[in-house]
Amino acid sequence: MKNLEQFVGAADIQCFDHIEEALRFLDENDEGGHHEKLIFLHEGTHEVTHTIRITSDVQILGASGSEDIATSVVLTGRHATVLEFQSSAYMGYVTVKYEVDTEHEAHVAQDMEVDAPRAGEEVPVGEPGGAPGAPGEPGEPEEALEPEKLLEAHTDPTTNCAMIVTGLHVEPIIEHCNFQSGNADSHTVVVKDHAAPKMRNCTCIGGSGGGIIITHHAGGYYDNCEFAQNLQSGIRVQFQANPYFYNCHVHHQGDVGIFILDDGLGHFQNCQIYANQKFAIELKSAQANPTVTECEIHHGMSGGICIHEDATGQFLKNRLHHNEFLAIWISEGANPIVRKNEIFDGKHGGIFVHRYGKGLIEENKVYGNELAGIFVDTGAEPWIRNNHVHSGKQAGVYFYDGGSGVLESNEINGNTLTGVQIRTGANPRVIKNRIWNNDNGVLVHEAGMGCFEENTIFDNSMTNVFIKTMATPVIRRNKIFGSRGTGISVTDGGKGLIEHNEIFDNAQAGVLVLSDSAPSLRGNRIHGNRSAGIEVSSKEELVLAENRVFRNRFGGIMTASCSQASEDQNQVYDNLDHVEKAIKKGQCLFSVSGKDFYPMHNFYRCITCNSSDRNAICQSCIERCHEGHTVMFLKCDRFYCDCGADHLERSCCLRQT
Repeated sequence: MKNLEQFVGAADIQCFDHIEEALRFLDENDEGGHHEKLIFLHEGTHEVTHTIRITSDVQILGASGSEDIATSVVLTGRHATVLEFQSSAYMGYVTVKYEVDTEHEAHVAQDMEVDAPRAGEEVPVGEPGGAPGAPGEPGEPEEALEPEKLLEAHTDPTTNCAMIVTGLHVEPIIEHCNFQSGNADSHTVVVKDHAAPKMRNCTCIGGSGGGIIITHHAGGYYDNCEFAQNLQSGIRVQFQANPYFYNCHVHHQGDVGIFILDDGLGHFQNCQIYANQKFAIELKSAQANPTVTECEIHHGMSGGICIHEDATGQFLKNRLHHNEFLAIWISEGANPIVRKNEIFDGKHGGIFVHRYGKGLIEENKVYGNELAGIFVDTGAEPWIRNNHVHSGKQAGVYFYDGGSGVLESNEINGNTLTGVQIRTGANPRVIKNRIWNNDNGVLVHEAGMGCFEENTIFDNSMTNVFIKTMATPVIRRNKIFGSRGTGISVTDGGKGLIEHNEIFDNAQAGVLVLSDSAPSLRGNRIHGNRSAGIEVSSKEELVLAENRVFRNRFGGIMTASCSQASEDQNQVYDNLDHVEKAIKKGQCLFSVSGKDFYPMHNFYRCITCNSSDRNAICQSCIERCHEGHTVMFLKCDRFYCDCGADHLERSCCLRQT
């Protein structure tokens, strides 16, 4: 129609200047509820002076010639909440805006400041602030409250907003609507007291407070909605509220994206949660227990997900990436399920279980993070199983400062520093994992502990298992092979029990014990290593008992001059003994070792050639190259021959031949 009057006349529709009048007309002409109640809210800004309460099943529909109908049909108020749904009505294609009446707020603050009793001022009995007593008796002096605190006492985070939905069986349908609020003390939309709206294609953008709060047993279904650029959280769920969010975008909040606290529940599926100032999702307090599944969580300024203060929750099949800090932070008794998520390319670490945190962490892919894939510290004890932790730029899984828990049946590979690292009193149980192709497979140091059982630890670049600096792990029934260095290295005061392992096919020694270390090796089968089976160069007392050592290249059990190893019932047989055979043939040991190996044998210094204590000369070179010279025995230990390596002024005659 060309004009509104023509349209109204043709359709026989009543026309009103204010929405309150239209609602009143529909209620007065209900005729027993047999007719649909339909209000077209036309293009323009409709200002209300008090809360519009929707108590019947009315339908309110924005009507405009604009392509974007909702932005051209605006319902606004500044003195109280604009809309309150108390029925299962319908609203679509409308912008609802609460604008703070700054002049009114200033008057309230001024009145409160004038009326507030001052410190030391006597207040008569019966007046506000007075103490109980007989008429005429002065009350006890009461310290004055600051105006800001009085204002805080009079504010409610669920009032003075754009829209409230409240009440049992209240299930309005709200579609293609925009909600805005300038109230910093409230959320833009409030859903409470068992209400369960269905909101589709709606927005809460640019609020001075939070986006939407769902509280006190409320629920609802929220589909394809956007919550963005609010100064507080985008979504807040508390007090046994249990909403369902699907395909929503939650981004660029001034605080967390989604905040679940105080028994809050909820289901969040297929949502995009990103670029929030703090965490994308925060769970706080006992019984906070939402489900978050198939969501994309990224570019959080403080991290991805924070779960603390005994909260639980289920986090399933999400993708977390490019967060500034940790992807998932679990602490203070929190006990979530973290399953089948993909956690990658974080600018810090992947998952951090901190300060008595717990949780079941399983079947996740954790890779490409700047620090460790998974951290565990300070009394935390998660169960970490069936994850693939790989390609991290530091450790794969890192236990420290008293962290414990179970690390079971994980695939841990391709991490730059270490597959599994344990230090400073941490004591996890590490069972049935495959730890491979890291720089070091396992590193236990600085008084770390841990029990490693039935793991397959192989093909690591430096050492498969590295124990040092007073660490005391138990290494039991593992398969340890294929290292490009040693199978197990124990050095710098390392200890521990190493028993019933199969240690084979490592590029250097099967087990290497150095520098004041004192492990106990019992019942291991050590074979096929390219250096010796067991090499010991430690002054501390250690036990070698009931080991089978065979088919190792340089020899079986080889001990240095200083060693105090106690050997008992070991079976050493069929070793290739290349070191001993080379000496018997008069060959320089460098021809056997090159610079890649340090064979255990007697080494000497040539006084005549003025070689230093740091230059070692093998027995064959002493007998041939330095024949007739004054020589001095140094010790039996691990060296390659400096004569054969041409590190002395005189060339090695054995190498020349």
